[in-house]
Amino acid sequence: MGEGAAAGRTLDLGHAALVLVGHGSARNPHSGTPTRRLARAMADLGVFAEVAACFWKESPFAREALALVRSPEVYVVPNFAGEGYFTREVIPREMNLTGPLTEHSGPGGRRLIHYTPPVGAHPDIAGLVLRRADAVAAAHRIDRASACLLLVGHGSRKGYGSGETTEALAVTLRASGAFAQVCTAFLEQDPHVADWPGLTGAAEVIVAPMLIADGLHGSEDLPPLFGLTTADLAAPGTEVAVGPAIAHGRRVWYCRGIGSDPDIARIILDHVTNQIQKSWE
Repeated sequence: MGEGAAAGRTLDLGHAALVLVGHGSARNPHSGTPTRRLARAMADLGVFAEVAACFWKESPFAREALALVRSPEVYVVPNFAGEGYFTREVIPREMNLTGPLTEHSGPGGRRLIHYTPPVGAHPDIAGLVLRRADAVAAAHRIDRASACLLLVGHGSRKGYGSGETTEALAVTLRASGAFAQVCTAFLEQDPHVADWPGLTGAAEVIVAPMLIADGLHGSEDLPPLFGLTTADLAAPGTEVAVGPAIAHGRRVWYCRGIGSDPDIARIILDHVTNQIQKSWE
C-alpha cells in the first residue's frame, strides 16, 4: 500500500497490547524500575488495550510475556539503549519471534506479534541526549566549545553490533557541532571506559551513559571511574546528572540513564506507528 493510502488511515490501537521488554537484573532490585515505570505511563495514556513489562533477567520473564496479554495484536518494544545481542538474538528466541511480524496460532486463536527496533535506536535519541547534555552545560556554565561529551555504551565481547548504535549516535552529535568533542567508550569492547582519560584532553567532560537504567553498570561500575561515590548518586537534585566531580584532573558531570526521560514514551509510540505504516505499504 502506498504512502497516500497509509496517510489516509487512522491509527487505532484500542484492540492491541504493548509489551515492553527490559534487561532487568537478578542482583539489582532497581534495574527494572524504568521499564516498569514506563509501562505504567504508557498504560495511563489509554492508547493500548493492555500494557505489560517483562525482562530477560527478572520476573516476569520475556518467555512468559505473551501470556501476560490477551489482545490479538501485540507490539513488542525492547526497552534497550541500542541494537545488540539481546535485541537481535535473546528476545526473538525467548518470545519465539521470527522477524518484525510473527503470526502465532494457538488455543486462543491467531495473534500477530510486531517486533520494533529498540528504544535507543530511534533517531530522536540524538536530540534527547543533546538536550540533556545542554541542560547540564547551561546549569553549570560549561563552555561547550571546549568541553567533551563522552557517550558510554555497553558494547559486547561477542560482537553482535552492540556498539553500532552508540557510534552512530556519536556521528550525529559530532555533526551538530554542539560540543568541541564527542567521544565513545564501552563497558565490554574497545575503547574501554576505564581508559577514558586518554580519549580526550578536555578539562570538562559530560558523561552520557547509553543505558536505560542505572542498574549495576550505571550505579556501581561506572561512577567510580569518574570520581563519584554511591552517596553522590543518592544526593538530592541529581535526577538528571551528578557533579561536578574531579577525576584525572578534569571536572566531570555524570548523566543518569536515558530510560527516565519523559520523551521515551513518545519514542515508543513512534516506533509502533512506524511499524504499522510499514505494514500498510
